[in-house]
Amino acid sequence: MKTIFNPTINGTWIGLGISYGPYRDGESPDKNSVTSETHILEDMDILLNNGVHKWHLIRMYGADAASEQVLRVIKKHQLPVQVMLGAWLSGKDPMEDNRAQLDNVIRLANEYKGIVVAVNLGNEIFVDWSWHKFEIDQIPLYLEWVDEVKSKVDVPVTLADDYNFWNKPWSQQVAEKLDFIVLHAYAMWNSQPLDSAVQWTADVYNDIAKRHPSKQIALGEAGWATSSIPTNGDERLIIAEASEDAQSAFFTAYHAWLKENKVVSFYFEAFDEKWKGGEEKPDGIAEKNWGLYRSDRTPKKVIADKLVQ
Repeated sequence: MKTIFNPTINGTWIGLGISYGPYRDGESPDKNSVTSETHILEDMDILLNNGVHKWHLIRMYGADAASEQVLRVIKKHQLPVQVMLGAWLSGKDPMEDNRAQLDNVIRLANEYKGIVVAVNLGNEIFVDWSWHKFEIDQIPLYLEWVDEVKSKVDVPVTLADDYNFWNKPWSQQVAEKLDFIVLHAYAMWNSQPLDSAVQWTADVYNDIAKRHPSKQIALGEAGWATSSIPTNGDERLIIAEASEDAQSAFFTAYHAWLKENKVVSFYFEAFDEKWKGGEEKPDGIAEKNWGLYRSDRTPKKVIADKLVQ
């Protein structure tokens, strides 16, 4: 296995990253919200100077105005932050929308060289349960997009998807085209108790690595929600405690495993986002509560107690 994605700043490895959404309360991608420079600077200061872990590597999911604003602020203020930038692709959206995302991610990767260090084409677009799924017979089209983007950017190109895609035979043809694989593995969504959550994640990681032995595997999403409502759809799958204490225990053990094994990763996620799961849904649902910080940027227990040194 050759390491393709190896983010560093001044020779120091910064591979323990975090997923970042810039949206404040009342903002959302559905509203085409673009948060202020002041808010983004506040967020970057929190991630870089929180006394727990300095996140120099962030992941953003769409090639849109909100992401471009973040890139612009990082460049303007010469912040020591690198970005894996996504193109938000959907099998449910018009093809012109996907085309716009592809064009934008190419443009942004080239305009923000040294900041955009990887391009992620799609998020959970092939796993069976995805609400924006592409069908298997659309894989050739997707691979054409991969070839196009790889020919037009100077950074590694990948796909982020759930382990229940990467463990299927048809994932092989996709993986072959990519520079590296981004894996999602949520112990919590897979009905794992807290005490076995990190081991389950490690087992899934190792299984996917064995299935794709020539490819570097990055962990693109894993985390622990601090609230859950069992009657809200798939939250019935969550059997473990959803609390700040549980998140603190998971993060501490997971972070230690990532460091020990030097796995490039993006913890999910930096800040709670109230638009997720539907703004009409109560604030207590899991989708709104994966952050290490609340949406008002106050720290949850794992940060406030400085459990990670």
